[in-house]
Amino acid sequence: MRWRSGRWRSGRRYSREEKRCRKRRCRHRRCRLFGCAFPGNASFGNASPGNASPSMTRVLLVPDLPLERWPSMDRYAHRLYDWLESTDPGFEVRLAAHIGALTRETKDGRQSGGYPRWWAQDVDPTALVLPGPLREPQRYVARHFLYPWWLKRDAKRARLVHILDHSYAHMITRVHRRPVVVTVHDLMPVIVLRSPTDGWREGIRNRFLRQTLKALRLAQAYIVGTEWLKSELATWLGDDTRITVVPFGVDRAFFSEAPGARARGRADWRIPEDAFVVLHVGSTVERKNVPLVMQTVARLRAEADAYLLQVGGRFTGDQEQLVERLGLRRYVRTAQFADETTLRRAYRAADVLLFPSLYEGFGYPVIEAFASGLPVVTSGAGGLKEVGGDAIVVVEGRDPAAYVQALEALSEDPARMELLIARGRVRAREFPWQKTAERTAEVYRKLL
Repeated sequence: MRWRSGRWRSGRRYSREEKRCRKRRCRHRRCRLFGCAFPGNASFGNASPGNASPSMTRVLLVPDLPLERWPSMDRYAHRLYDWLESTDPGFEVRLAAHIGALTRETKDGRQSGGYPRWWAQDVDPTALVLPGPLREPQRYVARHFLYPWWLKRDAKRARLVHILDHSYAHMITRVHRRPVVVTVHDLMPVIVLRSPTDGWREGIRNRFLRQTLKALRLAQAYIVGTEWLKSELATWLGDDTRITVVPFGVDRAFFSEAPGARARGRADWRIPEDAFVVLHVGSTVERKNVPLVMQTVARLRAEADAYLLQVGGRFTGDQEQLVERLGLRRYVRTAQFADETTLRRAYRAADVLLFPSLYEGFGYPVIEAFASGLPVVTSGAGGLKEVGGDAIVVVEGRDPAAYVQALEALSEDPARMELLIARGRVRAREFPWQKTAERTAEVYRKLL
């Protein structure tokens, strides 16, 4: 239905209350999203008719769709949304979609965004995820067709659009005459396109990736988490003037530890109190180097009662077979799609974080482990050395024996372990989300 003076084309006249709306062309779903002047309109999140002021700059955050189930991306979206308005009252922040619920803190009961009426408006779309082989096609259709169409309409109400994940950069082409900021978390799409492909599925994936990378070059500004990633992105773009380094944050809740948290966590996962627990946090994709984690724990078991605690993604079929071959089935504990409370309990229950990733743009688990009082043994790949500083143990190469040696040396030297824990806590306090929001707001102001 299109606007015609005084009524919709369907012939329905405006009611007396609707005529009071200052945005005469609004269809009231948008009113609820951006806080219309009509007092009868409902609003989501921290949008309200009272705080919608013409003097405020409206910023639209574009998070990943919840059906992606990427906790790190959802956490970034949640925290940036929580802190931006309180940090700079000159911005009126809205979300283009709901964010996944796993990374939502209980104190943040806000729901934002809406869905077109054909998509169960006000219903969490994670409940609509299709099963089995249908999930991947659903993800591509939602990401590359439905979400861009929806953004094209809602972006017109904003002065600036911030796409919170570079893998959604294809949506830049749907933002009409608005400055666009993109947060680049890594350059994995570039690496994937340089790798050999085999099969029609990879061909379809690469076609969408090329579209995304082509659009990524059109952004007016980029935010990255580390200087290392800035140099990588500048090399790819051929220009570093649009790139700003804004380190990501860590929640304050990771710093607080309730009495007996370690014992309760181990009891929940049925781990002996005197066992040596190796924690790995993250997905189980190839670059996370999960097989090396398993091989390291298997070798540690020759000398100690070691357990592996995996928090994040589900093991692949090959990884499950490796667990069986190494005889680790009884000594592996997993927590798939863990919420924030479960994640913090995992850090409290572990003795060390093992993070041998082959490529990382930032590395949230490192600063989360620091805040939780956990030493970190890592590969130092990508931006990990920059984030970890002098509080991490770096092991070069992919030899499990080298990681075993580093873990054994750490467990046998309590003084060094305490030093690393103290350095880690100091390091983690350098990454508050408030600072992330302040520096992000500075990027916005430069474009407005």
